Amino acid sequence: MDPVTQDGYAGEVAVNDREAALDGRERVADAQDRAADDRDDVAAKRESGLDQREAVVQALLAAADERDRRAEERDRRAEQRDRAAERRALTSREEYEAAAFDRGLSAVDRFNSGVDRDHGAGDRAELMGLPRGPLRRPLGDHA
Repeated sequence: MDPVTQDGYAGEVAVNDREAALDGRERVADAQDRAADDRDDVAAKRESGLDQREAVVQALLAAADERDRRAEERDRRAEQRDRAAERRALTSREEYEAAAFDRGLSAVDRFNSGVDRDHGAGDRAELMGLPRGPLRRPLGDHA
């Protein structure tokens, strides 16, 4: 083989080796990208699950808070009715019946207030029954 042909062949081999190395690097980079995409998909699914759980938790807490607010409102109304009944001058049959009616409504309000508080406690207790699932980790914490 003459030196020119030999140099051309050596150059071609070097180019082929370099292309093969670049192809190998591209394959490795593509594999790493696919693996990263898979990890991103898993992380996105985990985040979605955590977001859904958080929405359920917030809804339960909001329902419990609303029931507590209604219970407090009913307690105030019951107090007002009790005070109104106490202020009545029980001089006539009508006044006596109006006071008894106020006390009866007060008792109903207190009962409903207790029901609201029980339901609120039930909402909060339901939080304990939620599946635990994965917990959020700070970024960079892979333990």
